[in-house]
Amino acid sequence: MKTRNRITYWIVLAFMVLASCNPKPKTIQNNINWPEFLAQHDLIWDETPLQWNEGAFTGNGQVGMMIFATMSDNRLDFHMGRQDVTDHRLAPGKKTSMDVKDASLLDYSRLDIGRMVLRPAGKIQSIKVRQHLWNAEVRGTIFTDLGELTFRAFTPYDRMLNVIEVRSTEKNDGGPVDYKWEWKAGNPVSPRTLAMPDRYTDYIPNPNPVVSGEGEIKTCVQSLLAGGDYATAWLEKKNNDTASTLYLSTANEIPAANESVKVASQAVKEAALLSVSEVEESHRQWWHNYFQKSFLSIPDGRMESFYWIQLYKMAACSRADGPALDLNGPYLKVTSWPGLWWNLNVQLTYWPFNTSNHLEIAENYIKLIDDYGDAMLKNRFSGSSLGDYAWALHNYWLIYSYKGDWEAIQQKWVPKAMDIAKIYEGKQVTNEKGQIELVAMGSPEYKGFEKFKNTNYNLAILRWLLNALIESNEKAGANLAEVEMWKQTLDNLIPYPVDENGLMIGSDQAVDMSHRHYSHLLALYPLFQLDPDSPEDMALVDKSVVHWHKIDDGKGLAGYSYTGAASLYNALGRGNDANDILQHFLTKQIGGGGAILLPNTFYCEAHGKNPVIETPLSAASSIMEFLLQSWGNKIRVFPAMPGEWNEASFDQLRAQGGFLVSASYRENQTDWVAIKSEVGEPCVLKVPGWSKAKQIGGSEKVKITKIAEGEFELALKKGQEVILSSLNEEIQPELNAAGHKPTELNLYGVKKGMNFKEEMVYTVPEFEY
Repeated sequence: MKTRNRITYWIVLAFMVLASCNPKPKTIQNNINWPEFLAQHDLIWDETPLQWNEGAFTGNGQVGMMIFATMSDNRLDFHMGRQDVTDHRLAPGKKTSMDVKDASLLDYSRLDIGRMVLRPAGKIQSIKVRQHLWNAEVRGTIFTDLGELTFRAFTPYDRMLNVIEVRSTEKNDGGPVDYKWEWKAGNPVSPRTLAMPDRYTDYIPNPNPVVSGEGEIKTCVQSLLAGGDYATAWLEKKNNDTASTLYLSTANEIPAANESVKVASQAVKEAALLSVSEVEESHRQWWHNYFQKSFLSIPDGRMESFYWIQLYKMAACSRADGPALDLNGPYLKVTSWPGLWWNLNVQLTYWPFNTSNHLEIAENYIKLIDDYGDAMLKNRFSGSSLGDYAWALHNYWLIYSYKGDWEAIQQKWVPKAMDIAKIYEGKQVTNEKGQIELVAMGSPEYKGFEKFKNTNYNLAILRWLLNALIESNEKAGANLAEVEMWKQTLDNLIPYPVDENGLMIGSDQAVDMSHRHYSHLLALYPLFQLDPDSPEDMALVDKSVVHWHKIDDGKGLAGYSYTGAASLYNALGRGNDANDILQHFLTKQIGGGGAILLPNTFYCEAHGKNPVIETPLSAASSIMEFLLQSWGNKIRVFPAMPGEWNEASFDQLRAQGGFLVSASYRENQTDWVAIKSEVGEPCVLKVPGWSKAKQIGGSEKVKITKIAEGEFELALKKGQEVILSSLNEEIQPELNAAGHKPTELNLYGVKKGMNFKEEMVYTVPEFEY
């Protein structure tokens, strides 16, 4: 008996020793209180939003509204928008004529839907507003000389309508007085003709809308010259004498006629049969799930807020089954740019969808290229602007690269890229040295639409295109004869033209004036045909960026000149320089002053008149690049941390190759990194300052091979996760938000005394119908 007890004792002791030598794998302790975290980034209006440029906004990726007051008419405007409401003048049987030969912007321009305006009984004194990110809604209070009206507005994600609740305490002579709703239809012409009337004197407007005020459901039907119509329907559901809920829907069944009004009417009727809480339940759940797909926190409170507002804006403006996101999203105003732009804008717009792990709402970009790309290449982009469409194909490739989907790249992207490569063949000439040069082509937007030989813009795009074609086809064992031809082309292609100031526009054009576009710098970012790890390439790009921003004191720069420079510096690992550039964008005058970052984080050019959505969205990309980059087949964690940032964290950000990455940076060092491989692609991790990497978590043991200082090859299988650390002591991986002072919170929205001094709009006559 004693012998048995002694044996049992030693067995138990042995297990205890083994357990102490092989501690239980760590898991990440998530300490984020999401409602509290996002509340500190809500937009708050201490002053009345007095124009579109100061408005609060809601949206579901297709429809939405911008909310602001028109004090001269004593009303609060809910400016309605729907992204796919466009003209189709050269394609009567289709929804758009964007891909039709010889179509101009006027033929497929966005069209203004109109405004639903709330008129209190009393005179408006002021309006306070809060835009709640977590629940994706806007709440506010209208103060009048007769009392108060509180409102709540949201755009249900799963319904094509807007919902506005109103409660009033206004009284006159001791009794309640009623507020009123009024519909003001939008002018059904291309906004470009209103912004530039002298240029389009022969433009024929669409017919006036037909508004019906009979019955419970009110409607506004807008027919188009090309046929078909879109329609808005609304229904006010009275809760009592002082409260009601308005349901408003805009439907677009073009090219069909007489169908949109039925769809819009049915949408408001169905919603009104439910309680508001039933309508909002799925809406809130969608947004809560959306936000929690990834996480990012940095010590800079303003920059962190800006980032999270862009994440909100992305989903408010883009959805999988919606149209591709143009310059305006659902928030159209009179602008000279009412549509998609292809020479930088659409490319920058979609960058943040990748790393933020929101590829699901970027599927509309894939559909855009699949549905319209071939015709647009043939009809619009086969000439000197070929590079614009080729660059757009880089975004298409990036989406699948972030998924790690080589099958889709080979089957879907390669045929499109080969068509472009074939057109580039016709633009090549061989010089006396045997080098391949490019004929004169465009370099947006240098000297307008002039053409230059050997533009760095097209040389960089062509190099990326051929290298990506080679990589995909070699993996697939396909098109091997073409692969050899592409390799020969790359071997003989002329070097990038440079001068004493760095990269030129082309071999016959220096960068000799202030210029907003960084088309001549694409070879480094985003195409990475120059190597940031190369001292020679780094010096060349650094010199080029400095010259670009300094010439003529930067008077020609625009907002994306700053976000682009920040991304370029981040790619070089120069976080301090990138931070300085982004701080300028967020807090100082942009360029010569014609471009403005607005208090609602929208951005306008032409002295506040023309919104362009890509610039703030590209800033979100620049912010993520401080924390994670994945070019060159390496996952680069905290590659460009500013020296003043001593902490940061992120969770479930996406890297190329189909990896989800999380990490924590505390006391100026990376304390842990977690990686999940979705598809089993080769995985190389690069972490500055790490001399070793040891596994502290993950369900299975992962082979780790050090291949260079701070670089490690991880043998991750499909679906496998690993948590790593370089610290000697045992740690518990935790995900924490960075701490912020109260003065750093809720910085967006119009603050006390900060309304604009002028209304930044094109002067147009009131639309009468």
